[in-house]
Amino acid sequence: MKVIDYIKNRKLLFSILGLFLVISFVSISYASMNTSMMITGDAYVRVDEEIRVVGIKFLNVENDAYETYNAKYSKNSTNMYITLPNINSKITYQVEIENKSDHVYLVSDIIGELINPNITYTVENGIVKVVPKKSKITLNITFHYKDDNLPADITQISTINYKFERPTASHLEFDNSNVNTNCIDVQCALDELYEIF
Repeated sequence: MKVIDYIKNRKLLFSILGLFLVISFVSISYASMNTSMMITGDAYVRVDEEIRVVGIKFLNVENDAYETYNAKYSKNSTNMYITLPNINSKITYQVEIENKSDHVYLVSDIIGELINPNITYTVENGIVKVVPKKSKITLNITFHYKDDNLPADITQISTINYKFERPTASHLEFDNSNVNTNCIDVQCALDELYEIF
């Protein structure tokens, strides 16, 4: 009786092992012949430019403010999705800009496209920034309410566009107190001199 049970158990063991090997062989064969592969997730292709936005990160929050969605960036813009639940709520982002070139650039203008007119932004230390050659700078942008009344809509979807330019004479300030001119920049003063002579 023990011999018969031993033979039956052995046949069962070999049958299970054989079935496992057949299923494994079929699975591996099918996988090797399958030419399509599915990958999930987000992929970004970043344009290589002399100067561009290279990152954005959440820096600071005050009075229960929060990101509704993660901030995103492209070569010359950032998108922020925020919620300010209290009138004194604020949220600050740090935007990183890289200049890979051998030339100095300016962030000559920062233009916000804001959906909610009650929420605005400020740029720390003014808008115009110098970006030295082969370097990175950061800008801190803080979102807050314009006035002291909490509106019904407490969310903001914003696109901030950055204008990058190489400096010219028109970007330089001109002290016109010692000369008889109304010009406020160097280029205007040079143009006036050319007209005189």
